[in-house]
Amino acid sequence: MRSCGARLANRLERTAMPEPDEDEERPGRDASFAAVIAAFFALAAQAHVEHGDALGARETLGGAEEAMVDVLRSRHALAVAMGDAQGNVGE
Repeated sequence: MRSCGARLANRLERTAMPEPDEDEERPGRDASFAAVIAAFFALAAQAHVEHGDALGARETLGGAEEAMVDVLRSRHALAVAMGDAQGNVGE
């Protein structure tokens, strides 16, 4: 069973992030959104802990970790777009 935090984060992602065009890359926007999602998951994990729900906290922390990976990938893509780094990570 998915935690409430995961369901809310998925809904936030669907409503707040429009689907980009196929050729459109906006790594700065993507990194910013992933950071917001990571923060949301961290707060949700804290709420699970406060209510004695260790399993929910673990699942929610997994979501935070995935979002942090997205932050780092998008940050790297932005650095590549600016010419400060080479290559793509995770593709």
